[in-house]
Amino acid sequence: MLVPAGSHAAGDAALDRATLRGLKSVGVVIDTLDAELTRQGLSAGDLAARITDRLQKAGVPTDKSATEFVGLRIMQVHDKKGPYGLCLSIGTYQPVVLVRDKNMKTATQTWEVETVVVADAKLVREAALNSVDDLVDRFVAAWKSVQTTP
Repeated sequence: MLVPAGSHAAGDAALDRATLRGLKSVGVVIDTLDAELTRQGLSAGDLAARITDRLQKAGVPTDKSATEFVGLRIMQVHDKKGPYGLCLSIGTYQPVVLVRDKNMKTATQTWEVETVVVADAKLVREAALNSVDDLVDRFVAAWKSVQTTP
């Protein structure tokens, strides 16, 4: 399958990073995990706790009630006898208001990075967790790059 360049709404370019400027705190949201991934030892609760802990240790404030949040999505493919293919994506979602209609409010992704991993069934959990750590670190670097010091 081909995915056209520019098909993603957000990335890690300077403009995308600029949307993180002034972000005081973030919540953490995990998209629903495929049942196969939960059988491999991944859980939304554990992933959320891991991301929250890593953000806090890096100095990024977290708040469960924040309107802005970091969201994790993991998609997987697996044939019965082969390795797993995982696509992990972490993005920042923020409330927006349409310029043409101030009454239209929604949340949209303003920053994103992703990675693809191929792992043997015995290593899926470890590979996913290592990838999540890397993606969170990339968010932290992006967030820190645009924060102003008082």
